[in-house]
Amino acid sequence: MRPIVTRFALLLGVLLSSVGVGADPALQAPSPQQPSPQAWERLIVTSGVGQVLEQTNNLIEQEITNLEKAPLGFSAQQLETMRNQLRQQLGSEQLKRNIIARLEEDFSSQQFGELQSVLASHQLHQLQQLQQQLNDADVRRAVRAYRLKVMDGSPNQQRLQLLSSLDQQLQQSALETELKVELRKQLLATVSHVKASETFSESMLENQLQQYRSTVEGEISENALFAYLYLLKRTPSSTVRELVVSLDQPAFDAFMALCLQSVQDSFRDARAQIEDDVQLAGN
Repeated sequence: MRPIVTRFALLLGVLLSSVGVGADPALQAPSPQQPSPQAWERLIVTSGVGQVLEQTNNLIEQEITNLEKAPLGFSAQQLETMRNQLRQQLGSEQLKRNIIARLEEDFSSQQFGELQSVLASHQLHQLQQLQQQLNDADVRRAVRAYRLKVMDGSPNQQRLQLLSSLDQQLQQSALETELKVELRKQLLATVSHVKASETFSESMLENQLQQYRSTVEGEISENALFAYLYLLKRTPSSTVRELVVSLDQPAFDAFMALCLQSVQDSFRDARAQIEDDVQLAGN
């Protein structure tokens, strides 16, 4: 008969190995490696979010030009200061860095893998290649001409609904709308601070820009719809439908929600700093 101590030691060894207590860390299953910032950036580009963010610097320039034309009495130095502050705090690269930081904090490795699978869609890659054509001025003119042609005729309503569903599922129009509305809020908050020493609450800003949001949202969605009509005119509806279904996944929805929330938070954080920024502008 074996000694009691030996039998106890054997039993203890079995128990420990079965529950993992006291196991050698080197023998434990490695935890999933966190994606690198470069990996996140690739998915931001693949998802179409990067394409929307690229508009930011041009939108900032447009808003500053609007302020320059408005009879508000801004000096050239004040406008340049505001332009630089907006680019530094809310330029496309800064917004992208903020999104990556948010994803690193709130998006799991499992979700990352699921998102990779969603964005590996062959149909999505084809759509992105077609969207790149919109960078060409001749293609944009062709889209406008095609739009007039479609409006003069009787477009297939089922096709229109399908492409509208694609736009809603991609969520690029929603992100672009939020970007434009948040930037307009930023300018409104800055002007009210500089010219009237007033501070608008977030709810007040949203109420003030309710009509603007509705107009921008309608224009962006309509532009996207006619762009898809032109770019996908040779793509069967069954292929478009497959793309819509492939994007209708929790990981993609969670990713886009975090991107949208990050953009909103970036602007709200910037508005919280307006008082200090105004002082730097010499007011």
